[in-house]
Amino acid sequence: MNWPELLPLLAWPASRWLPANALWHSLQRLARQLASKVNHGDARYRQQAGILATLLVMLPLLALLWLLQASAELQELVHVIGFYLALSDARPARLAALAYAGKQQGRQWLASICRRDTQSLSEQGLFKAAIEAQWRISCERLLLVLLGGLGFGLAALALRAFWQLTDSWHPAQPAFHSFGYWPQRLARGLRLLAVPLALFWLVLPLSPSALLRRPWPLAPLANVLQCQLGGPLKLAGRKISRPRLGPPVTPTSQQLLRLGRLSTGAELGTVLIICVLLLAI
Repeated sequence: MNWPELLPLLAWPASRWLPANALWHSLQRLARQLASKVNHGDARYRQQAGILATLLVMLPLLALLWLLQASAELQELVHVIGFYLALSDARPARLAALAYAGKQQGRQWLASICRRDTQSLSEQGLFKAAIEAQWRISCERLLLVLLGGLGFGLAALALRAFWQLTDSWHPAQPAFHSFGYWPQRLARGLRLLAVPLALFWLVLPLSPSALLRRPWPLAPLANVLQCQLGGPLKLAGRKISRPRLGPPVTPTSQQLLRLGRLSTGAELGTVLIICVLLLAI
C-alpha cells in the first residue's frame, strides 16, 4: 500500500467546498475572444477555423501538463491540483439552487448551463431541462472522478478544459453552428464514455429492469425518476422534435434534487471504491 496514491482523492471534497471556478470563467472568456477573431467566412471556413482554434488552445495546454508531469518532483501533488481544478464546478450547486428559485431566475440560471432556449419554458419544462442538464454534468463528473481517483489528475484537467472549451462554442448557438461543430462532436463522443458508469451508479441499483428501456440513456433515467423526459425542445429559435420518454408524470423540483443527491452519492461511491482498491494493493 502506498499512502501518497490516496492523496488525489482529497481533491473531491475540496472541490465541492472551495471550488476554483475563476479558472473556468477565464477559459470561457479566452474562448470567446479567440472565436471573435477567427469565426468568420463561409460554413466550411468556420469549421476549419473551429478545429484550428481548438488545437491552438489544447495543444499548448497538453504540452504544459506534460512538462509538469515530467519535471515535477512531487508528482502526486501535481495530480491532486489537477484533479481539484477539474472537479471545480459551479453548475451542480446552481442546478440544486434552481429547485428553489423563481421561474424567471431559474430560466436565467439554466440558460448559463445548457444551450437550449429557456425564456419560454414553463415551470415543468424548466425542471425537465434541468434534469437533463444534471444528467450530462453527472456523466462528465463521474468520468473525471474515475480518472483523477486513479492518479490521472492532469488527464482529468485536460478533459474538463476540452469540455469547457467546446461548450463555449456549442453549435446550438447560431454564431457557432459551423465553428463548434466538429469539436462538439468529439466532446460528445468522450462524454459517451461515462454513460455506462453513470447508468451503473444512477440506474442499476434502483431499477435494474430500467436498463432495458430504450433509447439510452434518458429512457432508463426517466424510469428511475418516475417522470417524463425528452419531448420537443427549442435551440436558437428552432423547434426540435424528440420522443417523450418515461411515465406521463410531470417533472418537479423533487426529481431534480433526487438526481443531484444520486449523483453526489455516485461520485462518493466511486471515490470509496478507488480507496479500497488502492488500500488493497
